[in-house]
Amino acid sequence: MVSSYFSFRRPNGMWGLFVIWLGQMISGIASSITFFALPNWILESTDVSGSALSYWESAFFGSYLLIILFAGVLIDRYNRRMMMLVYDFLGLTTVAILLVLQTTGNLTVWHLYIAAVLQGIGFAFQAPSYAAAITTMVPRKQLVRANGFISLLDNAPGIAGPFLAVFMVGFVGLSGVLAFNLFSFILSIGTLLFVEIPPTPHTAEGEMSHSRFWREVIFGIRYIFQRPGLLGIQLVFLFGNFFSGIALSLTALYTMVFLRTGGDPNAANLLQSVGAAAAVIIGIILAGFGRIKRPIRVILLGWVISSFFGMGLLGMGQSIVIWLIAMVLDSSFEPIVNVSIDTFLQTKVPPDLQGRVFSASDFLAQILIPITPLLAGVLGERVFEPAMMDGGALADSFGWLVGTGPGAGFGLMILMCGIGGTLVGLFGYLTPAIRNVDAILPDYELSPHPVDGAARVLLGGKALPPSSTDETSAGAGIGKPVPSGNPGKKKRSGKTRKKKRQGTASS
Repeated sequence: MVSSYFSFRRPNGMWGLFVIWLGQMISGIASSITFFALPNWILESTDVSGSALSYWESAFFGSYLLIILFAGVLIDRYNRRMMMLVYDFLGLTTVAILLVLQTTGNLTVWHLYIAAVLQGIGFAFQAPSYAAAITTMVPRKQLVRANGFISLLDNAPGIAGPFLAVFMVGFVGLSGVLAFNLFSFILSIGTLLFVEIPPTPHTAEGEMSHSRFWREVIFGIRYIFQRPGLLGIQLVFLFGNFFSGIALSLTALYTMVFLRTGGDPNAANLLQSVGAAAAVIIGIILAGFGRIKRPIRVILLGWVISSFFGMGLLGMGQSIVIWLIAMVLDSSFEPIVNVSIDTFLQTKVPPDLQGRVFSASDFLAQILIPITPLLAGVLGERVFEPAMMDGGALADSFGWLVGTGPGAGFGLMILMCGIGGTLVGLFGYLTPAIRNVDAILPDYELSPHPVDGAARVLLGGKALPPSSTDETSAGAGIGKPVPSGNPGKKKRSGKTRKKKRQGTASS
């Protein structure tokens, strides 16, 4: 009687997702403060070197992409709660080391490069494990709302982060910022340990995919390449991210604004905050009323509009007002595209394949991202900036459009990237196999069917002994295709996330 009186049930479902979200939100705000405090510290420590920022960003994305395919296998093989904790534990360790270095006066820029590498490794586990865990925590009809809810984590911390960074650095210094970040990771780990996360359901397709580790590493890549429409949308993300990765990198954005405002340290932070606020508003709408009928078309149109009116206007703008409008236009479509692509994959891919497929999707979409900050730094500083100075090679041709002088070269580079992103989105929309992939690919469905050993070998997996086949298959489901119906009819929600989403190199 006493034990039942004091017993309690761990939060689960949408309530459990909220508890996780709360811990991640606090951690995200603290990490955002760190993230926005570090670029100015790097610029001041390196005499306004855009290349130093590019090395920092590239260290994050390079390590992230090197690890993500391996992370996908581990996410499908092991407890997803443990995989979700990898990011927080690495973040906790990284911040603790940076805090010690800062308080002892030994922190240098190269320490931040190493921290970015560790953070990239952690993020390789975080993104696909969270996306895959949502599938098991909420009903399919709630996926759009759940993903909209989670999308707030990408942008809400960015509203207060830039200004809190200025405030906290001024009052408690970088050491105080890092200490707060350290506490936030402890809280985030606590919420993940507290919530009930259901085990991943097994499907026949998932069982048949099990093989040697190295074969499973490339399974997600093969899965995507075997589906032309899915490969097509991945190519849109690949090249779209290439252009947006250059234009919206810290290297390009911060350096352009820094030069055009005469070194105002708060202008770029204001742009980030307003853009994040716009994305949060859209995320709230999706969380409350989320329903996306044709997600792939939404994604493609989102690329076109955000690239042309967002990045294009950002490059042409020469005042804070124009930049603010551009950031709102670009950022408003980020949660829409991210929620659409996340829900798409969650609906089409069996749950026990999602770790590998999400990881492969992220890998293919962002494989060029590590070089984009480097290209932004090299092209901006050595090509576009000299060419757009008074009397420069491109000043007469484009000066009327983006102006001349410091920052104009970075502006022209951002404008050209906006045009490139627009063309990528248009190409995808004008290609039927890409535009209609959400109707072409069937939804997965769970139904109890045994896993045949011969079928496992046929799909590249390892055959189970006769005695273990039935046991393994008991209670397992098979990924049964469910026709999506006519494009105009109501379908189950099921899309993924927009890979235009940028990771951070902060802890």
